[in-house]
Amino acid sequence: MQFEVRGQTYFLAFVEDERRWYLFAPSPQGVLRIPVYVDASAAEKLVLAEEGKHSISN
Repeated sequence: MQFEVRGQTYFLAFVEDERRWYLFAPSPQGVLRIPVYVDASAAEKLVLAEEGKHSISN
């Protein structure tokens, strides 16, 4: 998923080899790779917004 915050572009992706989510952002030194930490329990259901909707619930 690609999005922009205050003019900065970010890309959220799941890295299958590591089985975790990362946020990628361009920088003058190259691409920043920022790990995403999930504070929800493994048993909770995660619901993502559908195309054209604005909210994401957890």
